[in-house]
Amino acid sequence: MNSAETEQLRVCLLQALRQVAGTELPLATLLLGARLAGFRASDERAVAAELSYLEDKRLVVQAGKAVSPENREWRITAEGRDYLATRGF
Repeated sequence: MNSAETEQLRVCLLQALRQVAGTELPLATLLLGARLAGFRASDERAVAAELSYLEDKRLVVQAGKAVSPENREWRITAEGRDYLATRGF
């Protein structure tokens, strides 16, 4: 992916998480959403890498799961929602 496509994927992930604000989504669901949005070449590793980037930017956070923490889930933060709102998404 080029830089524009990577940015679009990041926005896609943020939008998916905003749709369920207050709830966490697992990697498999976010990957499916990315594929449905047209990111055909995306795989779990690529989506996980972009979630890590968004986490570093404090736009998403991983859910603190007491049971099965290996099944990671993410949710959007207030900063992530503000990012989308200020850019008209």
